[in-house]
Amino acid sequence: MSSITISRAPYQLSGRLYTPEAPTTNYSPAIIIVPPSNAVKEQFPSTYARLLSRRPHNFYTVCYDPSNFGASGGNPRYLEDPNARVADVSAVVDYLMKEVRRVDKQKITVVGFCSGGGYAVAAAKKDWRIKAVATVSLVNIGDLFRIGWEGREPVRKHTETMKNVGEERRKELRIMMRPVSSSSSVSGMSITGVTLGNGLPSTPIVDRDARRRSVTPTTFENGLPSTPVVDRDARRKSMTPTTFENLNYRRPSTPTSPGFHKDLYSTPEEEEMGKVIPFLQPTSEKSHVDLQELTEYYTTPRAYHPRAENKLLQQSLPLLLTFDAFDFVETFLKVPVFCMIGGMAGSRWHTDRLDIMLRRGSQSGIRGVDRMVVVEGVGHVDFFDGFEEIDRVVGDIGAWMREKLAKL
Repeated sequence: MSSITISRAPYQLSGRLYTPEAPTTNYSPAIIIVPPSNAVKEQFPSTYARLLSRRPHNFYTVCYDPSNFGASGGNPRYLEDPNARVADVSAVVDYLMKEVRRVDKQKITVVGFCSGGGYAVAAAKKDWRIKAVATVSLVNIGDLFRIGWEGREPVRKHTETMKNVGEERRKELRIMMRPVSSSSSVSGMSITGVTLGNGLPSTPIVDRDARRRSVTPTTFENGLPSTPVVDRDARRKSMTPTTFENLNYRRPSTPTSPGFHKDLYSTPEEEEMGKVIPFLQPTSEKSHVDLQELTEYYTTPRAYHPRAENKLLQQSLPLLLTFDAFDFVETFLKVPVFCMIGGMAGSRWHTDRLDIMLRRGSQSGIRGVDRMVVVEGVGHVDFFDGFEEIDRVVGDIGAWMREKLAKL
């Protein structure tokens, strides 16, 4: 593995390059790992990049921090700009074509996770140097912000959001004209509404089997997502409070977590930038199980990383609300698409919608997603750090990519 810098004028992206463990030819294909929003390369993207570079897959792989987040450049900080995220992918394609001599320039592909899956689709329809796209737990981030996790919220409620965000624009313009230093550490703070034990936030522990039995999967039927039916009593019985003392997570990380401290989003420096809000809002037992697990994954020792700060500049909201990763896919997405989704994932309707759009765009009526894999009994987040789920993704996507690229 090599730490790399990827030119993305006027700044650079921080990334990691993994070389094929046992290349079978002089030139090897490449995979770009597109991370979810709020994720950094040190979390699960590097796991997938490393495994896909090993036998029997032997890809060049790149994972990276997106613009304005993590160790990558870009101001203002914490701005989630979908168009910039799509441009990041093309910048990595540029890097592979210019800087990595043994990459097969005709066999560059992308694999996107969660909202990174939506960005991967959007990049593939714009940048035809990308020859195949795979998604895992796909989320179209525009749809997510417009109509919610389950796809049932009214879009019209966001008219007030757009009005309020406009009032913050003046503050953000001031900070855009000069560099922004990174925020300070916040370890050791008390967290409103959360019990701390040895510096670690408490959160419910979910019995995954009970959780999966209590949730009916979301599907995309007749153009509209159906609403999952959750047995609230069964789920509550499966959850036991804890302070994270003596717990063995599958992906242990840093020993501290900022959680959702109210003062974390109101430092003097960030007030100049405009309002900074949590990327992941605090959850309760009434929240969708996927959202509870996303919060657990990113803000507890399960996978917390200090550069995944759970901060979102409020000025991001208009950009997200007016973005659709699937616009014109029926016309411009010409490469094969692989989708893997958990059978119990509340986000499954994003994958179904993409498949429907691709089918409608084909004169034969049967194009759709080239291969769709639904893993029963698995939720949205399980692909991030579940050993069996990771093995399944790496094996299926690696083999599928090799099959499609062999035909080029």
